[in-house]
Amino acid sequence: MTVTTQEEEGGALFLKIILFIYFIPSIIALIRLPLIKFKFITVLMINTFLGWSIYGWWIAFYKATASAKG
Repeated sequence: MTVTTQEEEGGALFLKIILFIYFIPSIIALIRLPLIKFKFITVLMINTFLGWSIYGWWIAFYKATASAKG
């Protein structure tokens, strides 16, 4: 049995929050565009590989929120 301290649990929560914020564009694309798999995959790839930069994250966010036609 392992014992976790409150500090370790706080660190895990912080990591989960950061990952959630990082992948918000991908989550939005998945919710908004469930039938357009190519667009979701595009947003996911941009978010995964370029999301660490501010510009890459905003590009992924823009593609996720843009109209389904474009």
